[in-house]
Amino acid sequence: MNALSTLFSIAARLVLAVASLVLFLVVLAAGLVIFGGVLLWSLIRGRRPTLRTAAFQRAAQFRAQAFRGGRGPFPGGMPGGMAGTGRAPQGEVIDAEVREVPHSDPRLER
Repeated sequence: MNALSTLFSIAARLVLAVASLVLFLVVLAAGLVIFGGVLLWSLIRGRRPTLRTAAFQRAAQFRAQAFRGGRGPFPGGMPGGMAGTGRAPQGEVIDAEVREVPHSDPRLER
C-alpha cells in the first residue's frame, strides 16, 4: 500500500511538472507570435511600433517630481536631490521680522 502511495505521488508530481512546462511554453510561444506580428505590421507600414508605457512614464514623473521638490510623496524634495533647480521664481520676496513664539500649555496632553 505504501509503494502504491509513493508511486501515485511521483506520478502526480511528474504530471504537474509537465503541465507547468507546457503552460510556460504556450505563453512563451504566444508572446513570440504577438511580437512577430507587431514587428511584421510595423515593417509593412514603415513605422516604428508604438509601445504602451504610460504606467512607466507616470512612475518616472512621480520620481522626477519628488527630486524637483514639488508636491508629491516627498514634499520639499528628497535628501540629496536637486530640489529647486531650474524652477521659475514663485513671486515677490517679502521681508518679515522674525520673533519667537512662546510655547503655550499643551491642550492635548492629559
